[in-house]
Amino acid sequence: MQLLRHAKDLSQRRGAPIRRSIPLSEIQLHNEPYDGWMILRGKVYNIAPYLAYHPGGSEIMHGCLGRDGTVLFDRYHSWVNLEGLIGPLLLGYVQIEKKSGDDEEEGSGGGYLKGK
Repeated sequence: MQLLRHAKDLSQRRGAPIRRSIPLSEIQLHNEPYDGWMILRGKVYNIAPYLAYHPGGSEIMHGCLGRDGTVLFDRYHSWVNLEGLIGPLLLGYVQIEKKSGDDEEEGSGGGYLKGK
């Protein structure tokens, strides 16, 4: 992909490690095309650099910026290898907020925020 050949730090982490637990409140702040994060299958991606390369146009993805786009992504692209396509845009894993009675460890990245 041409995008991968022209940039060294696509995720814009500036050398920081992949984050283990990114709160939804932080992800929601990044909801603009020039600063857009998206949750896909429990992982958080800085999708902004990819928007111009999306074959269906960038506008279709605007509604998922700062949100979980897993359901929409899987509806049209369930066969796509995310790591091969946007792996270098990975910022980290979404923090799964514990509900009362949950035994799942916070930040484990084990679930998706469908419909958010």
